[in-house]
Parts: sequence; C-alpha cells; structure tokens
Amino acid sequence: MIYLVGGAPRAGKSILGQQVAARLRIGWIATDVLRSLLNDEVAAGWDASPEAISATAEWFLPHLQRFVWGISSLADDYLIEGVHFLPKHAAAISSRYQVRAVFLGRSSSSMAQFDEFPGRSRGYASLPVEFKQQIVQDVPRWSEFVAREARAFGYRYVDTSDDFASRVGEAERFLAAS
Repeated sequence: MIYLVGGAPRAGKSILGQQVAARLRIGWIATDVLRSLLNDEVAAGWDASPEAISATAEWFLPHLQRFVWGISSLADDYLIEGVHFLPKHAAAISSRYQVRAVFLGRSSSSMAQFDEFPGRSRGYASLPVEFKQQIVQDVPRWSEFVAREARAFGYRYVDTSDDFASRVGEAERFLAAS
C-alpha cells in the first residue's frame, strides 16, 4: 500500500506522516526531500496560485511515479507526504498501485499560530516577517484549492484549523484502518 498525505503547507502533513509511519512500522519520505535530490531549486519563489500549484505538481508527477515504482519493489507499504502532488496525481498513481490518500488543509491561519508552531522545518522560524505573513495569507487559499480537488477525485480532506490534534488523529485513523 502506498500512503499519500498531501495538502497545503503547514497543515500537519509531516506530523501525520510520522505518526502513521510509526504506527504501521513503515518507511516514509517528504516530497521536499525528493525535490532536493532532483536538485530542483525552489528559486522561483513562493506562489500559491492554483496555476502554480498545479504546474509544480504536474512537473513533479513523473518523478513521484518513478519513486513509487522503485520503492514498491523494496517495500510492501510506504508513506509519501508533501505539497508537491494533488488528488488527481494520487488518482493517477492509484491506477497502478494500491493507494490510500488523505489531504490536509487549513481554512484559517494566523501569525500567532505560525510563531507558536513553526513547523517541521527549522527554516520557518528564521523567515522574514513579510514572507511569514504571505504564507499565513496564502495557506487558506491553497487549502481551498486542495479541498476542491479532493472532492472532485473522491479523496478525504481534513481541515486542521480547529482542534489540530483531533483532526490529525482523524486522518491517522483513516489512513491506518485496514
């Protein structure tokens, strides 16, 4: 089984991925790592428009498919999490592999939340205030785009804006259910 955890930045994908991987005793990887291995610099900057999100995911899809092909020969189960794929890409992968996917988002975001929970990456804490504000502003928009896509392709979408721990727990139970 390939477990996919996608969605908006700062919605809890890494936390969920780590929890599910530990619970199921499987390996996991973040798409950020895969992109860095491809020497894909994100130098173009932050762009949370649906067109940019889609373009990045389309560019990344062949690499993700190749990784899934390779990992499936080594492990029966594996988890991949990140912002670099969309529900339509999960559907494409599910045409060849058994997939269970969930997508996370945040319908609301604030600077206080950003500062209180700086995220998995240490780099978030040292970002300029203006960039943090842009991320806070864009996460709900990104999340709405992912939510629409998840509905269109029949995948579960979980909004982690309220009661983060419970919502991540809900997504974990869904993924880990046999």
